[in-house]
Amino acid sequence: MYFTYINLSIFNPIGVEEELSMNKDSSLPKGNNKQEKYWLYILSNSKPNGPLYLGDTLCLNTRMNEHHAGVRRDYAHYHRLDRLVYFEVWNDYDKFVARLRRVRNWPRDMRLLLIESLNPDWSDLLPQFMAEHTGKNVDQALKSQEKAA
Repeated sequence: MYFTYINLSIFNPIGVEEELSMNKDSSLPKGNNKQEKYWLYILSNSKPNGPLYLGDTLCLNTRMNEHHAGVRRDYAHYHRLDRLVYFEVWNDYDKFVARLRRVRNWPRDMRLLLIESLNPDWSDLLPQFMAEHTGKNVDQALKSQEKAA
């Protein structure tokens, strides 16, 4: 018999992950540089039951620019996933990897609950992220990408 137990305390990205993984196979470089920030993010599209893409990066701004420019030929590109619906930032590499591995192993319904816990309207968080972390507007960033192309 299979059932899903949902503990809402696991949605808090700060200080929840105490169990550390011994096998770190993330795409991020290994090391514990305290200056670095590690980003976990989820992309979606405008379809209500559309696909989800879970990604990780050291620079969310650069990665989102890559997704929008079509540089990365991956699942998100082929399914046209361009809306940032969820993100977390971590300073501790070990806790970040534990969180990433845990969220990757979740079934879809738990990922949906995670997104809806912080973004119930499924709005695009990219403009908010750009305003807070880069001081630029998304339109300015997209215009500079178009000029470069």
